[in-house]
Amino acid sequence: MTKTYSYILIIGSIIGLLASFLLMLNTISLIENPQVDLPCNINPFISCSNAILQEQGQVFGFPNPLLGIVSFSMLLATGIMLAYGARAHKTYWQLVNLGLLASFVFVLWFIYQSLYVLGTLCVYCMVTWSVTWPLFLYTTVWNYREKHLLENPLLAYISKNHKNILPLFYIIVIVLIIWQFRDYFLY
Repeated sequence: MTKTYSYILIIGSIIGLLASFLLMLNTISLIENPQVDLPCNINPFISCSNAILQEQGQVFGFPNPLLGIVSFSMLLATGIMLAYGARAHKTYWQLVNLGLLASFVFVLWFIYQSLYVLGTLCVYCMVTWSVTWPLFLYTTVWNYREKHLLENPLLAYISKNHKNILPLFYIIVIVLIIWQFRDYFLY
């Protein structure tokens, strides 16, 4: 699984890094000219501008895409390191897992904020959501199988059923989006 996991890290990180970079470019454009029409403003409920301009777009006092650029760059380096056979201490992998857990919790919070507080979706944000989930899931599975995490029934279940668990997040998010914007979709 090491080769497969390293490719998951590399591909997921490249996608997340690209989305974060493009979102950062759009953020800079919006800061320079608040009237600019960003290419990611697609329709009334898919609009990066609406998300960027809110306090949720800069949770720690700076634009959120900077977190993505740093995080995905680190994960990309980790994936490349693993693909070429480098080994890291168990603590390193636990910290990677903890960082991805924090990222996933942040994604869940931002999904809630986007759907129920802001009432708008950001294309680039959704791309980072979609790659953060498998990065977190497969880092957890890999760490469990490599004995970097404690043995417990929940992790054993996740490790055994990860292929069934993976689409669950996407299905839930898609259903929440369709339900929240049902007036747009159904009428």
